[in-house]
Amino acid sequence: MTTSIENYSREEAVTDILLIRLPAKSLLRFKCVCSSWRDLIKSESFIKKHYDCESNRPRLWICKFGVNYTLSPPLRALTCFLLPDKLINGIVPTSQRVYRCEDVDDFRGLYGPVNGLILLMKGHYLCNVRFAWWNPANKECRIIPIVEFELERFFDEHDTVTAVGYDAVSQDYKVLSLRVYTNEHKREIHPRTFGAVYSMNNDSWKHIEPNFHYNDALYESQGCTHIDGVYYWLCLIRGVGYVLSTFDFTTETFGQMEGPPIPKNHWGTLMMRVGSLAAMSSDQLSESETSCYDVWAMIGENNWIKINTVILPMRCHSPLGMWGYDKYIFELNRAYNLAYYDSTAKQTTNFGLHMTEGCSGSVYAISYKESLVPINRENSTEEDTVEYFLITF
Repeated sequence: MTTSIENYSREEAVTDILLIRLPAKSLLRFKCVCSSWRDLIKSESFIKKHYDCESNRPRLWICKFGVNYTLSPPLRALTCFLLPDKLINGIVPTSQRVYRCEDVDDFRGLYGPVNGLILLMKGHYLCNVRFAWWNPANKECRIIPIVEFELERFFDEHDTVTAVGYDAVSQDYKVLSLRVYTNEHKREIHPRTFGAVYSMNNDSWKHIEPNFHYNDALYESQGCTHIDGVYYWLCLIRGVGYVLSTFDFTTETFGQMEGPPIPKNHWGTLMMRVGSLAAMSSDQLSESETSCYDVWAMIGENNWIKINTVILPMRCHSPLGMWGYDKYIFELNRAYNLAYYDSTAKQTTNFGLHMTEGCSGSVYAISYKESLVPINRENSTEEDTVEYFLITF
């Protein structure tokens, strides 16, 4: 009698049983074993199998950009920590510092990940906004050309929204950049939203015309609210209330859906809850530091239900997102530290991360899985490194 393993060829057994379960660091070394292994590990089918493998579990990635003004000159550093896939209440998790870069110049944000790729942003909101794709697993970086808009002389920054996504039809990673400007000469918001979409396949930007009003408040999500090629934001429309605004990266079109029933005078934000959309709100419209939050989850097509009211025991904090079904991540603003609150156990656990650059900066908490997706150009240069982008570019 023949077992299922005996029906495998030797190559299939190595691929499906051994290689796809290995971490990216090991696979990058094994590319040097022989040409057949190199071609296998570089193939699109293997990359997808490895990313979707159950052994490649999502882990919490904490990224802190901080400026320490006690030093002269001030130290600007970006530090990234990777935590275990399981968090145990009351026990400080063992964190692994996976990246640190000092002397970072003008860091502005981190977006994603999408299939393991992270987008880094630098610069102000006028003409010098710069982006770069970063794959921490294979240490590849791809600097994106600067996008230019036709701006008037007296324009100044007002608002910017950035989103990342994957177009499965053309197998293309894309970036959406939206800008709203203030006309300082007229002392008013310029009545237009500027937009552009970047394609990694073409390595270029294409200008688009967003079809929503420039006065609509499009709120940045906590984490990457991207599902099956569509990005979602919580949008506050004057006189109407909250709705969901969407952008389809395949058709490159905007849309609108019914949002959670959050009162229009409440503060709100969108986040992910184990692969589905969730929203958090409070009665503080302009300040998120409050001790009581309503949590909403989207069930099915567009059915929102209130799943929880979270009363936090700590003061002076800012929400960063969720982990699992019931863990809410917060930044402790005065302690320059992070903690999560388990609403089921009603217990707070400190992450124990020592982030000394706490005088100023920002923190990001994202769900991360290792990816072997290549992003380098065919003729990459010494400038195609994350350190060059963060420090020099």
